[in-house]
Amino acid sequence: MDTYDFLADPRNLTLEQRRQAREQYDQEQAHWLAKLRRLADAPEPAEDFPAFLLATQPFLDLARRLDQAQDRKALDADTADELDWFLRAFCDYLRTCDGEQVFEDSRRLTG
Repeated sequence: MDTYDFLADPRNLTLEQRRQAREQYDQEQAHWLAKLRRLADAPEPAEDFPAFLLATQPFLDLARRLDQAQDRKALDADTADELDWFLRAFCDYLRTCDGEQVFEDSRRLTG
């Protein structure tokens, strides 16, 4: 898994910067989107879900735990909860900057 330091806080990027990051992380996007689709409860992440964020510094711990799992049953309860939060928090990340208050949730970014 490749990681980069420049995306320390994904909330600070503009929508255009988010889309550029998505392009830069093309291989990571493919890997993580396939993995998330196996691990997520329905509905599975959309094609434009920013799965590549799991290859960035803030999500290294979550990525490490997810990468070891073959299916959702292999996740412990805390990891499954964090995955669900991640999927909800970032579902519109490449579509809009509106609603960023979702990041003020009691769960904080890992890393």
